[in-house]
Amino acid sequence: MAQVSSAPFGIRIAPNNQPAGVPAWVPPPGYFADVPVKNMPQDVTPALYRSVSDAMDNPFIVWGGSAILRDYSSLGAQVYYSGGHEATTSLPNVQFSLICDFSTLMWSVANVPTSANVATSFVNGYAPDNTPYTPHTYLGLQELPRAWGGGVRGSLMSFFWAGSPYENRINVLDVAQLNYGYSRFATRQPQNADPTRIRFTAGDAARGTYPITVMDDTRQGWWAATNGSADYTLFVSRTGEITQYPALGGNLANGALVLCNRLNLLIALDGGYSSGPYAGSAYRRMYIRDLETGAMTTISTAGTVPSLTDGYDGGGANFHRLDSLGLQWVDELGCIVGLDQTVSPPMVVRLTPPASNPASAAWTWERVPLQHWPNDSGGQAQLQAAQNNIWSKFRWVPALHAFVYGTAKNRRPQVVKL
Repeated sequence: MAQVSSAPFGIRIAPNNQPAGVPAWVPPPGYFADVPVKNMPQDVTPALYRSVSDAMDNPFIVWGGSAILRDYSSLGAQVYYSGGHEATTSLPNVQFSLICDFSTLMWSVANVPTSANVATSFVNGYAPDNTPYTPHTYLGLQELPRAWGGGVRGSLMSFFWAGSPYENRINVLDVAQLNYGYSRFATRQPQNADPTRIRFTAGDAARGTYPITVMDDTRQGWWAATNGSADYTLFVSRTGEITQYPALGGNLANGALVLCNRLNLLIALDGGYSSGPYAGSAYRRMYIRDLETGAMTTISTAGTVPSLTDGYDGGGANFHRLDSLGLQWVDELGCIVGLDQTVSPPMVVRLTPPASNPASAAWTWERVPLQHWPNDSGGQAQLQAAQNNIWSKFRWVPALHAFVYGTAKNRRPQVVKL
């Protein structure tokens, strides 16, 4: 005979078990919430730029990104840096880094010149005071840790000027400096006598198109490539030594570069069109270099690849712009993650490796269901969208075990926990 228990029935709410040191404002897996910052970027507008109405929009909307500086504080900080496209040549190039400190929950600025530099004053990318032109940064921002020669709170590296006539160089911003704090990263590359220039072709062309970069903690340096024609994918060591490798992909169209640490794979993901006059299958390709053996393979992806409403030719829902997703591998999650703004509201997507043979078998695209955390009272109920795409503003923060991104001078950033 069946037994019926008379024990009382109850519901137990499980606590939000976070790793040690993670603040209480980070939601549990499957949720997103606002980062409870105490001020807004518009509150820290440098006096130098208060007459420029869109100055604090630049880090968020002018085709740029961010990097996480782990040395900035106990929880680290997210540093945004982007600009360009002044309304007139008589206006200053808006030069500063914008910092969100996860320990103090305060926004601040650094690297501000003491006087304005108008757009026409820059020669080869530098103003008379030797400060660099603040460019479109796209996927070209990375961390230079203190242990690798960065500043006391870490430094921000900006890998050359996207889509500009200026020669490719790596600029460094010591974010502990309120004023100035800029330097040029000294590099050494075969066939290149100038110690601050970098190039991706065998000829003399030292002007890249759009930077795609990724940091390598194991090898202590950065991998760098460009979207467009290239002969080389570069490894730039912390000491500035550049090693040239055959270009991964070679002629990427709106691609991204990802380092899968646990798998020891460097991956370039291509973009492109699935229909129309420029149709092809490149948007499903992954170009893989096994960093242990040096072997290179090309594989395909399964699942639904994020697609914009229309591409450069206006040919309909056919353009897969993978560089704009902020793609990055996270060892803790075992997959590549990005923010898909081809849908509204945006959705988090992941690209998951197969159970075996990740360098030779198809990876799979899928969307990740997320909810607004009920504990985030008054917070944004949907994932926010960035004007002119997300690029590297969507970043994994190791100390938080979560992603954080900001999109506007008058909105709180959001934290996303998978």
